[in-house]
Amino acid sequence: MGPQEIQHVQQSFAGIFARKADLAERFYVHLFTRLPEARGMFRGNFVKQKTMLTAMITSCVRNLDDPRTLEDIGVQLAQEHAHLDLGPREAEAAKRALIAALRDVLGAELDPETEFAWASAINRVAGTLTRH
Repeated sequence: MGPQEIQHVQQSFAGIFARKADLAERFYVHLFTRLPEARGMFRGNFVKQKTMLTAMITSCVRNLDDPRTLEDIGVQLAQEHAHLDLGPREAEAAKRALIAALRDVLGAELDPETEFAWASAINRVAGTLTRH
């Protein structure tokens, strides 16, 4: 990711952070639509799961300009999800669900450049889920 893409993501994040509960809710709606069997992966406190999702996104956005830290976050994410045996299909569904959730939350504020920047950031982090 270049500095311009990082700037697009980080600048748009203020509007997202203010509505992070909406983002998490919309993410799971889109994920379960694309991958209905994913519902079985989530047991227990779903509110906590949504909080962990938004905390992970926040951490990634804050560290987009620090490849080492971002890689460490990706490794941790992969370790936490290793028991789920996620593959490319699940990673792609999650990436598409997050982009769709961003569209829902940001609406017209998600211009094509910003959406492309978010897609780049998501690909960068989500790729670690199936590499480790």
